[in-house]
Amino acid sequence: MVQRLSELGLEAPDKDQYSRAHRSVKALIFALLKEAEEAREGRGRGVPLSDEEIQYIIYRLRTVYGDDMATRIVSKLSDFLRSRGGQAGPRA
Repeated sequence: MVQRLSELGLEAPDKDQYSRAHRSVKALIFALLKEAEEAREGRGRGVPLSDEEIQYIIYRLRTVYGDDMATRIVSKLSDFLRSRGGQAGPRA
């Protein structure tokens, strides 16, 4: 467990500290570690959307003028598409 935390770049307790932790704390650490590993590998909980579906969401959000949240979401989705090789088009 300590090694897996270190591999994720998280400050890990030493083995003695971890072995003294209560069972429920260990279970929580394990669950969080599993979620962090899945997120890093792109297998985290999420909605599986195609590039075309994301582009449509971007298109629809761009029609909402003057909404700061819509602008932020468009930016994040555009960056996400670029990072996975899709085309997001120009930013709003």
